[in-house]
Amino acid sequence: MTKVLITATRWGHISIARSIKEVVEKKYQTELANIEVEPFSKVSYHLIYKFVPNLFKYVFLLSEVKIIKNLFNSYVERDYKVKLDAIIKRQKPDIVINVYFAFDSSLESLRKKYNFRLINVLADPWTFSRILISKKGENLTFDKYSWRKLKSYEPKAKGSPAGWFTEKKYYEVAGKDQKTIRKKLGLTPDMFTLCVVSGSEGTFNVFKILSTLLNSKYKMQVLILCGNNNSMLKVIKTLKTLSEKIKGPNIIGVPYTESMQYYLKASDLVIGKAGPNTLFESVATLTPFFAISHISGQEDGNLDIIRRYGIGFVEENPRRATKKLKSIIENPESLDKFRKNLENMSDYCEGSEKRLLEILKN
Repeated sequence: MTKVLITATRWGHISIARSIKEVVEKKYQTELANIEVEPFSKVSYHLIYKFVPNLFKYVFLLSEVKIIKNLFNSYVERDYKVKLDAIIKRQKPDIVINVYFAFDSSLESLRKKYNFRLINVLADPWTFSRILISKKGENLTFDKYSWRKLKSYEPKAKGSPAGWFTEKKYYEVAGKDQKTIRKKLGLTPDMFTLCVVSGSEGTFNVFKILSTLLNSKYKMQVLILCGNNNSMLKVIKTLKTLSEKIKGPNIIGVPYTESMQYYLKASDLVIGKAGPNTLFESVATLTPFFAISHISGQEDGNLDIIRRYGIGFVEENPRRATKKLKSIIENPESLDKFRKNLENMSDYCEGSEKRLLEILKN
């Protein structure tokens, strides 16, 4: 039987890798290697992500410079090539599906040694940098637009559009009764529900709209998903106590959870950082998304997708964002207009399973 190895790391990459594994293991012997990133990258990424995500714009721009790309590849190969070599030697895969761009240069080199087929999944749907593209492997992009954009960067690149890989559990809750799910989560079934998302590491940028929520005169429940940020969870507990004193909304802090699909489906609106996984997980549950924050440079394209496909709102200016949110809370029926667009996008992304299996077969 054909052996497939999926290589990924923490953050959103592992979620994409798990969804790919769900598909591939139906037909092939499949292993998932979750490789820890080297310490400097992990610490620096955490700090910028949580406190100053706008700084990523400059990192992203630097990655376009050829000498910077070469230096980066040389640096990461020192740490990753040995790890990847050991895994590939042990697993002996026929196909390697890579989800983390920093592994690509090492895998391109190891491809000559072990003679495997290399597939590179671009983990950003509409934002491109040359550092993300594999010259020797096959590149899988989100859609035809992103494929054309990739080809404009690297005309000789191989690959095709594939959709976005989201775990099946998000699609499975889409048709379930929202009120029933709210009851199971201990929420009030008939109350307007807002889900605030901050990404896998929990960026504090989402706090810009909390004053609006605290001062709202409307009855609602606010789920704040804190990811792995325990400091944020402590702050939320303090805000919950304050909200109870002033008879504000019911604020519920949620630590990292593998049951995120239920919180998204329980909500009328998801609001927060426009990371690609959270965006498409919301789409899969047919819940509109309000982007009030993103990683500058890296996630610019996610905002364009929300606007282009009409699956939610985009407003990062704190004053205008709070005004828009107030309008939505007062008129929740305004969210109904996104339903058809969400269904269309969900159908397209769910079709990524069939596309991937076709790509592997060919």
